[in-house]
Amino acid sequence: MSKKLLKIINLALAAVFIFTLTSCEKKSDSVIDPSLASPIISDLYKSKDTALVDPFNPVLNFRTSLKVDLNGGGFLNYVKCDVVSPLTGLVISSFQMNDNGSGGDSTSGDNRFSCTVNITKPVFDCLIVGVYKLRYSAENNSGLISNTLISNISVISSNNFAPYIFQVNMPDSVVRPISGQFDLTIFTTVKDTNGSCDIKEVYFDAYRPSGTYIGRIPMTREANNFELYKFTNPVLPSNADSSYGFFKYFFQATDNSGAISAFFKDSIKFVRPNP
Repeated sequence: MSKKLLKIINLALAAVFIFTLTSCEKKSDSVIDPSLASPIISDLYKSKDTALVDPFNPVLNFRTSLKVDLNGGGFLNYVKCDVVSPLTGLVISSFQMNDNGSGGDSTSGDNRFSCTVNITKPVFDCLIVGVYKLRYSAENNSGLISNTLISNISVISSNNFAPYIFQVNMPDSVVRPISGQFDLTIFTTVKDTNGSCDIKEVYFDAYRPSGTYIGRIPMTREANNFELYKFTNPVLPSNADSSYGFFKYFFQATDNSGAISAFFKDSIKFVRPNP
């Protein structure tokens, strides 16, 4: 093959490669134009850091605002304030912030967006006291989202009642097995005048018949009943004298405000099996 012919073939192959590469290029509509810019939010304000709320007629109300810089980007789709539950970590309410001189905004067109946060029943069907997270953000019409600002507001009950142990369900006596094991489950019903969502934890202090302290045992809330708590533990064979007699249990509950119930005392007699 002549050098001239080989050169022609190489040039033809190169042309085919360039054509194929060019033909495979595809413009992506999902790529954001790098010349566009996200909005910037700053200078956050809220009218209170702590809210005293009546648990029987719960209303969380305060005013909040922030400054928005379009940063050379497009018009705004939204500016919002999300209120996040201290119990679940989920958004319970979201509030649109405006710069139109209404709805909590004092001056129209000054790039300061405002809203009045107002949460009542049914969102507050049962008041959860604690620190609520406030999460602020903005989005422009190019779909670009601003930086996020985070603030907190503490919600305190103005009329708090301590929880109380309503009932304990457990056997009076248990015969230990000679071999093997079986589960023993203790149930406790706990009430709270402020609502079952205000119950933070339920536990009991356990003592051996000798009076030796075993420890503080947490109880688990039942998924379908916020007032019912349980504890399950295996009952095992034992030859030790300390494993028999009356084991004493002192039940208590606490709420989200730190109030503690009175003790509810009960016992189980552990009996030796018949030989």
